[in-house]
Amino acid sequence: MSSAHTLVGHTFDEKYEILVVIGSGGMGTVYRARRIGMPREVAIKILNAELSSKQFVERFRREAEALAKLEHPHIIPILDFGQTGDYLYLVMGLKKGGNLSQVIRNGNVPLGDVQRYTEQIASALDFAHLRGIIHRDLKPANILLDEERNTFLTDFGIARRLGEARLTERGTVVGSPTYMAPEAWRGEEPSAETDVYSLGVIFFQLLTGKAPFEETNVARLMHLHLFEQPTPLRKFRPDLSEDFQRVVSIALAKDREQRFRSAGEMARAVRDAVRNYRAPSAAPAGKDKTQVLPRTQPKPPPDRAQRLRDAALPNVQPPRAPSAAIPTPLGADEAPEPVARPDNTRLLIIGMGIVIVVLLILIVILLLR
Repeated sequence: MSSAHTLVGHTFDEKYEILVVIGSGGMGTVYRARRIGMPREVAIKILNAELSSKQFVERFRREAEALAKLEHPHIIPILDFGQTGDYLYLVMGLKKGGNLSQVIRNGNVPLGDVQRYTEQIASALDFAHLRGIIHRDLKPANILLDEERNTFLTDFGIARRLGEARLTERGTVVGSPTYMAPEAWRGEEPSAETDVYSLGVIFFQLLTGKAPFEETNVARLMHLHLFEQPTPLRKFRPDLSEDFQRVVSIALAKDREQRFRSAGEMARAVRDAVRNYRAPSAAPAGKDKTQVLPRTQPKPPPDRAQRLRDAALPNVQPPRAPSAAIPTPLGADEAPEPVARPDNTRLLIIGMGIVIVVLLILIVILLLR
């Protein structure tokens, strides 16, 4: 096909009405289509005509037959496949929620969603691995989402059964460079751990929005995957605990024997990390200079009754010098009370005596009358 849009509006293989282009790549173009006579829409991947060599057709048919048997809740089902003229095609279930690369670009993926995506992808990988199929091109663009944000693995376009004869030359590098495990760069036999490495890269991206190794030069990127360690997670996410770093370190181990033995094992480690996560409390913007003084008990009031008693017995009080102050319960830092004050008690006693004398005189006068 000279253009990805050449089939839009046409009927393909007398069965599918091509509606619109969904995406395209080096191997072919994916269209949204409608099966003639049925209301259901599907996705149809039509491979480029120049790929239809005898060798490629053999690999395609083998792959299509194997994938048609992968009936799993998180794997896009293969509904039909075949060849018409020079074109090979795969008909798959259609998902309308975009793909995981769009989620990563949007950023700020909640940890609960990171865990859910990882568990769903891992369950699909384990299902395929147990049936001898390695994906070998696991990347966010090959993980589709439905409208409920569930993930679905697709495009096993270069997957193959373990143990079958290779149809590509030994040493051929197959995959997407950002997600390729070291053994894939070396052209070695793939294994379940090869897909685990790619899942580890995706996990890193979900957490940070960045790939562990970002390099436009392919040779330099290969060197990074083969020999360098990725930037620590906490440089991008200081809030993440060591549990998350441990998941990344194991999943991205250079030696496949040091990685998780299965995608499911990695998913369980992710679940534990998320479960044990505690969000850090908000730190103050600057140093708080406010001083909090210790609480003190209120000072007791002066004993007024004692002062009245002292005033009623003036002969008992010692002579008062101008500089001497009567001790009071007040604090040492408070000014002393004035020494000189009116003797109200004595005046009261004298007044009461006068009243009593007047009353006695009145009584005597009354008695004499």
